[in-house]
Order: sequence, then C-alpha cells, then structure tokens
Amino acid sequence: MKRLTKDKYIYTLDPEAAPAITIASGEELIVETWDAFQGLRDAHAIDEATLKGPATGPIYVEGAEPGDALKVDFISIRPIKEGVHVVIPGRGFLEDFSQHHATILPIEGDHLLFPGNIKLPLRPSPGLVATTPTYTQSTASDSGPYGGDIDMKELVEGSTIYMPVFVEGGLLAMGDCHAIVGDGAVGGTGGETEAEMHIRVTVEKGLNLKAPRALTPEYFVTLSFGDDLGPAMKQAVRDMVDFLVDEKGMKPYDAYSLLSLAGDVRVSRTFRPISPVKMMLSRQVLEQIG
Repeated sequence: MKRLTKDKYIYTLDPEAAPAITIASGEELIVETWDAFQGLRDAHAIDEATLKGPATGPIYVEGAEPGDALKVDFISIRPIKEGVHVVIPGRGFLEDFSQHHATILPIEGDHLLFPGNIKLPLRPSPGLVATTPTYTQSTASDSGPYGGDIDMKELVEGSTIYMPVFVEGGLLAMGDCHAIVGDGAVGGTGGETEAEMHIRVTVEKGLNLKAPRALTPEYFVTLSFGDDLGPAMKQAVRDMVDFLVDEKGMKPYDAYSLLSLAGDVRVSRTFRPISPVKMMLSRQVLEQIG
C-alpha cells in the first residue's frame, strides 16, 4: 500500500501545484498528518501566525475531472502522539481568556488523560479535508465548497465524505487531526494530534455536488460555510431539503417537516472568518425513506 508521509505538506491549495502522489480510483493509501501546531509545544510560540494549517498532499486521483466527486472512505484514523489543546488569545468564544495556556493530553488506551484524572474517550477525526478549487486558497481556518478546515467531529473511522472536484485529479489534501473535539471548539482548538489515516479514494463520475456531504456511522450530513452564520445554517438546511426531494423522492413540505422533527443543525466552529456548519439526519431515519 502506498504511504504519503507528513513531510509532503502544504499551506495552500493551489490548482497549479504538482501532486505529492498519484493514485488510481479505488486505491487505498496511508496518509500521515501533522498536528495543527506542526510539533510546537510552547504555548507562547503558538498564535495565528504559526497556525498555518499544514495539510498533507495534494493527492492526484486518476480519472477525476471537474463535476465529479471524490468518495473518501476513512478506514482507520490513528493518533500517533499525545493530544494538545492551546488557548490562544483572540481565538475562541470568550475574550476574557487572554493568556496562552497549553494542556498536554497523554493517550492511555482508548482515552485521553485530562488534568484531574479525567478520562476523555478518543474520537479521532480529520479537521481538514479538501479538494483544490480553481483558485489558490489557504488551508488555515478556511472552508468552502471544496471542504477545507471543516472540523467535523462525526467524521470518524467508518465514515465516508464526498468531495466536489474542481480541477483535474481533484488534488485532495487532509490534516489537522483531532484526537477529540467538541462542536464549536469553544476554547479555540481541539485535542490536536499527529495521525495516520488509512483511506480509500474513489472517483464518482458526474455527481456535480455543490458542497461536501458525508455519511458517518450515525448520520447523513450536508455541509455549508459562510462568513455569516445565519445564512450558512440556512444553506445547510436547504441542501438537505434538496437532497431529500431530488434524490430520495420526498415532497418538499414533508422533507422540511421531517428535518424539523428529526434533524439537527450544528456549528462545527465559529468566531473565525468562515464558519462551517452541518445539517444532520440520522441514518436510522434516512434508511426508512424511499
């Protein structure tokens, strides 16, 4: 099996970039990723300037063309170092937490150890998954129809995400793995960790997705993004309604009502320039439709 090592990292998604590796559609791959701090552990050395968003890639997938989608199956996600959380002044929900503060979270079995002997179950997920748009785009804290820094905690092993393709080969990149993270990442970062991800990437022809969508062990998810949280949330709901109507055959009012009863809109991260949000419908409900 091919391995893409973490020394093949980028800070920008560039449609003119040379691929770090080329794979066939349906091929499996091991991807190593840096943590968000790229190995830094001194809290005072970590700030917006050093958080450059290292992503491993780009991965060229043979046969992928604009209008297609990349189906990325996460077969396994394995943290390979401790988790680290850092409070960074100006980042997070509460402005009065104005000092740098780092918490090292050792891994013990299936848990992270938080100070005070608090055990937090490991739930590793990639924070950044992106195809490359037709323009150059930063990987750090940015997101859009190409994915990006989506911070979707539900994207654990056993999940699949469908990524729109904008340039030949897709030029897929990923990184910023979290050993654990809460919705909103209210303190500014998750349990950042280096990781190894075993993935399978398959070209899905002609899907013409407007934005990523995911199937996790528990949910079907539509993703949206915006610099204004309200419209971004509305778009995530609209995308789910459209999916239920166009692809599952539901009547519009039935779809809208179902989501009001059995769906959830959640914020992956906010108080950044771009906020990724998600509309979630349980697979148990989805599998009863159509």
